[in-house]
Amino acid sequence: MSKEAKLFLFVGNHPCLDLINTQLMVKGEPRDLLESFDDLSSWLRQAKLLTASQANIAQVHLNDEEAVSLLERAKTFRSTLRVIAERVAAGKPVPDSAVDTTNQFLAQRTGYTELVRSKEGFTRRFHSLATRQVELLAPLLESASDLLSSGRVCLIKKCANAACILYFLDTTKNHTRNWCSMQMCGNRMKVAAHYRRSRRKASP
Repeated sequence: MSKEAKLFLFVGNHPCLDLINTQLMVKGEPRDLLESFDDLSSWLRQAKLLTASQANIAQVHLNDEEAVSLLERAKTFRSTLRVIAERVAAGKPVPDSAVDTTNQFLAQRTGYTELVRSKEGFTRRFHSLATRQVELLAPLLESASDLLSSGRVCLIKKCANAACILYFLDTTKNHTRNWCSMQMCGNRMKVAAHYRRSRRKASP
């Protein structure tokens, strides 16, 4: 499979959690789906955080060193988000260090808000002064700040399968979702539980 055709999991109900989920377990072994800048660019497009044209412009204007640096920034931010998700899912407070790191990323997006005429009168538009690298991650950074300040952080859960390391935002009506997905873990765990119950009943 070519890098351009790589498919990512979008089971987290939020871009930040879907970024965390680019690290997963495959046959009991950890795997990182973001192996290159092309992978990151593809993920940003599939997550609808970048348009195809924005991604293409980035690939044209970023040199190899800048592309590698951007990938490393994204992975560092992913690590911070994982710490936050792990702590929240475990019912523990988010460490100040994770908040500080998130704020450091947000502070890199310098710029100002300007008024722009529209059919309805005026609308606000953020005029960025950030580097192209920071600007490419800007939608993800804004998404993270929205989630962390939305009051929905408590809905972050880890998949109930102990062997799974995926996270999701439980937006079900009664907040009873337990699995990253029924196809990957839910059905498998239910079958395993049924097998264990059957074994216990059959034992003398």
